Amino acid sequence: MDINWKNIDSLEDYQITYLLYKESLNVNQIAKVRNLSNQDIADHLIKMQIEKREENIKKDSFEIYLTLNKDERKEYLKKIDSEESEYFKRKILRLVHIEKDIRNLMILSWTAGELGDIDFLKFLEELSNHENEDVRKTANTAIIKIKNKSKIYNKNEKGKKLEVNNENQDELQSFLGLDKNKRLNFLDRLNSEKMVYFKRKVYKRILTEYNTDDLIILIWTAGELHDEGFLKVLHTLANNRNSDVRRISYSAIRKIGSPKSREVLELGLLDSNPQTRQYCAKALLKVGNKHSLEILRNQYRTRQGVEKDYVLRAYREAIIELEKSV
Repeated sequence: MDINWKNIDSLEDYQITYLLYKESLNVNQIAKVRNLSNQDIADHLIKMQIEKREENIKKDSFEIYLTLNKDERKEYLKKIDSEESEYFKRKILRLVHIEKDIRNLMILSWTAGELGDIDFLKFLEELSNHENEDVRKTANTAIIKIKNKSKIYNKNEKGKKLEVNNENQDELQSFLGLDKNKRLNFLDRLNSEKMVYFKRKVYKRILTEYNTDDLIILIWTAGELHDEGFLKVLHTLANNRNSDVRRISYSAIRKIGSPKSREVLELGLLDSNPQTRQYCAKALLKVGNKHSLEILRNQYRTRQGVEKDYVLRAYREAIIELEKSV
């Protein structure tokens, strides 16, 4: 749903609160305008944050892909690189055994044929005996495409490509297995050319990584690289269901230290994880503005006695610094 003042009649209370927050009103001001308590307003903003988090989770590239028509899917597949192609392959192999929707099942089969990977043959042969005639036809067509493509490929060239891809993948995979100090040493040794390539690999891997431990290391790496190019994906991950992923995402955002993250960091002050709230306060100390200052003051005032000491200390330090500069 598009949340704006034009469709205010159809908005929920918490969504109206969010609009006021977007207008740079702080929690205390919104509470007065709406004749609600500060806690009510905080609850509204937290609910909105959770809703946005759920929306981001749903905005999976493959889920969007399934809604496209055939021509749009063809154009989409032309543009994806080997990294996203591998991601699609994993998604197909995972979904095909549980997918009940006939249309989606046909799209999975059709996509398998377009990608042309022989790993798809096993499940396609199973689908060629499906009770639905359209599914059977799509599966059989995909099987023919894959077998034809496998004959066309030059085995030597294919072997070289696989060798190069495996070598590149092994480098990043090896990096993920290092301890913190060794990862830092690895990053220090990268020259400018290799750095650009490595950043690209890290960004793409973040988009497709399912293993939480590896994802956390990748996010940490993004923070160490101090590149604003990672902010879009980090802002999305700051809404992840996993508190550790959110925490390390906010930490990375803090290390990058861009004013572009200001609103994300302000919302992070309402996160359920105390260390995340601390990270956000420390980040706002550097990139915050007058609005950030008011939110920090309100948090410091209303959270006395219930907040962790180290979080309150971070609030206080950020307030002192921002009072000097805004």
